[in-house]
Amino acid sequence: MSKIIPVRLAYECIEVDGCDKAKSPIIFLHGMTQCKELWHDLPRTIGQATKRKIIIVDARNHGASERTDVFNFDVNVDDLLHLMDEINVQKAILVGHSMGGITSIKTSLRAPERVEKIVVEDMSVSQLTPKILKMVQQFVGLTQEVLDSIPDSVKDVDEAAKFYVEHIFKRLPPEGDNLTNTKNPESVRKFVVMQRNADGKFSVNYNNQAILKALNDPKSLMSDPSGVFEGPVCFIYGKLSPFIADGEELVIKKHFPNAKLVGIEGATHTVHVDRPKEFTEALLSFLQN
Repeated sequence: MSKIIPVRLAYECIEVDGCDKAKSPIIFLHGMTQCKELWHDLPRTIGQATKRKIIIVDARNHGASERTDVFNFDVNVDDLLHLMDEINVQKAILVGHSMGGITSIKTSLRAPERVEKIVVEDMSVSQLTPKILKMVQQFVGLTQEVLDSIPDSVKDVDEAAKFYVEHIFKRLPPEGDNLTNTKNPESVRKFVVMQRNADGKFSVNYNNQAILKALNDPKSLMSDPSGVFEGPVCFIYGKLSPFIADGEELVIKKHFPNAKLVGIEGATHTVHVDRPKEFTEALLSFLQN
C-alpha cells in the first residue's frame, strides 16, 4: 500500500473573550461539496457558549485547502491528524457534518487518544448504501452540467449561485429532497459557495472532478470501520434524512458504546441549516454536560 502524503489544510481559528486555552479545542469539519464558511456563525456561537478555542477546517479538495487527484474518506483522517500535529493540538473535540462526520468517526477509532469526544451530524458508521451513493453521485455529477449551462448574461456570483440552486434540484430525482431542503431555496443557497474564474466561467468551491472520481469507485472510497471509541459521542440526525436508517443504532453502539442519538424533527441531511436552533441546542447540551 502506498504511503499517504497529507496535504496542506486551510483553517480558521476563533478565540472569544474568556477563551480557556487549557481546554481541548473544538474542530469543525464540513461535508462533501462544502467548505468551512458553510458553518456560518455556528462555530462562533459554540465558542462563546463553551469558552473553547474553535478551529474550522477545509478538507482536501475543498475551499482553500490543497487540491489533489488523491481523495477518499480515509486520507481525510491522515490530513486532520497531520494538521493537529502542525498546530500542536494534542486532543480535540470533533464536530463533523456528513463527510466531516465520517472523518470524526474514523479519527476517533484510529487515534482515540487524540479525541475527547465527537459529534456527528447526520452520518452513519456503516458503509454508504448504494442508494445513498447514487444520490450523491447524481448531485456531484450534475454540478458541472449546471455550471456549464449558466448563461453568459449572468455576471454576478450571487446571481450564478441562485441559478445553480434553482436548476440543480430541477434535474435531481425526487429522493434528492432528503439531501437538503429543496422546498426552501434560501436554505439550499446557504450551502453554495461559488467563484468566478479568469475566463468568466463560474465554479464551485471544491474539486468536483476528483470527488466524482472517488464516488465512482466506492471500494476505495471508504474502508470498513474497525475499533471502539469509549469516549462520549453524539449523533445528531435529521428525521427526514436517509442516513440514520433502521438498525444503524446497533452498528453505532458496536463501535461507540457510549453514543447518544438525537433526532431532529423536520430536518433533512443538512440539519444545522434546516433546524439551526434545535441543532445548536442539541450540540451545546452534549458539549456542556
